[in-house]
Amino acid sequence: MDLRVHLPELSPAAAAAHARLAAMSDSRRDELARRAQERASELGLVRGSQAIPLVLSPVARPREELAALGRAARLIVSALVKVSREVIERSPERARLLFDHLSPLELEALRTRWREAEELLIGRVDWFVDRAGRPRALEVNATIPAMPAYSDAAALGWLRAWPVGSAKRSVAGQGGGRAEALFARSYSNAGWLADGLLEAARSARRELPLRVQLLHRENDPQRSELVALSRLLLQRGCAEARTCTPDGVALDGAPDRVLYRHLFARYVEPGTPLGRAFLDPVRHGMWNRVDGWLETKGLLAELSLRAGSPALSSEERDAVRSLLPWTRLLDDVADAELGTGEGYILKRSHDYGGKSVVIGQEVGPAGFREVLAFARHDLPGSWVAQELVDSPALDRFFALHAPGEPVRAGRGPLHLDISTYASLIEGVPDGGSVCRGAPGRVVNIVGGGGVAPLYPDDVLQEALDAA
Repeated sequence: MDLRVHLPELSPAAAAAHARLAAMSDSRRDELARRAQERASELGLVRGSQAIPLVLSPVARPREELAALGRAARLIVSALVKVSREVIERSPERARLLFDHLSPLELEALRTRWREAEELLIGRVDWFVDRAGRPRALEVNATIPAMPAYSDAAALGWLRAWPVGSAKRSVAGQGGGRAEALFARSYSNAGWLADGLLEAARSARRELPLRVQLLHRENDPQRSELVALSRLLLQRGCAEARTCTPDGVALDGAPDRVLYRHLFARYVEPGTPLGRAFLDPVRHGMWNRVDGWLETKGLLAELSLRAGSPALSSEERDAVRSLLPWTRLLDDVADAELGTGEGYILKRSHDYGGKSVVIGQEVGPAGFREVLAFARHDLPGSWVAQELVDSPALDRFFALHAPGEPVRAGRGPLHLDISTYASLIEGVPDGGSVCRGAPGRVVNIVGGGGVAPLYPDDVLQEALDAA
């Protein structure tokens, strides 16, 4: 699969936007940073009470590249599900090695409900793009893939603020609703998710109009995403779309109810009413279903190992071979195979948020050997080794947040990743993408990264022409 996404090479529209930012005076650029961050935060680009930094230099790619990413993400996710099925059915000892870390509720779901979990509403493939422009799938998120509403907020918020120049007006102020019109020609990831949830409910013959419960934990920092999703569901004709915590969720199995799960199963005990509902997803119209094994990094290693499996279609095999970096469970690799660690990373199979990622190139041979020795003493199945995907940093402008100071524009090298959504619900189209940026190679919002506005090239060019 010869897919190229030339993220390190700015498209003409993205290059022009960055050049205009560079040509602004410091005061004008700071004002843009403040306004754009404010608009994006109003739309939900926040984590708890803290604004998520907005990357001011937008990203744009041709529509055909973005569409190809959507097709590729679906192939990777469907291949992962098929390999999971192969492991569970034919290699139970291997399955125990890969999935032993799961919580009690997840293990019970794996034992009794794993086939239902294959009806995956939303997954997210996180790509790093190498210097040749080839996207490589570093991870697959399947339990609670975040950022659909964040990405929408970043894209629409930037359009509402652009430009702040001598005209002292924004795209949103030119012709009334211009920003919204441009965004409508782009891609709404939250809209795609809302439509996918409705399609899943229709396919499952839930009664209309739906009453949707968006379940989250108390004080969930990502609640803003769920609020945005609830608005979209109401706009699409749902009788109810409300956020709720376990204390307020209705578990009567009513045929017009849908339960959108934004609560990690590890927080729920199997014997509780909520635990029993999680283990009966069809009755409760529940998506996302409990599927923690699907985002185990060891399973991605298994997919890399079984790239030629006859369980996969020819398209899936091609996608895995060309787009998945070499990844192995550490238990399957000798220290000598990893050498000095220069071309590899280590990470825990069941961690998240980039917290345990160790990049050999950054820690050096001695540091890599030390982490490797530590990982060898951990429980079997706990770590994976993966080929390093060398994605160059780009000069970017971003909204700089300093304690006690107003938001202003910063500038510096950022590593960008691109993540693409995929659904295995029949009738749901290929998903869109979101971009993040961070100073280090581990690109993650929790670790201090931000979200970059992402557009089809023609949409960004029209925004620039309107300024």
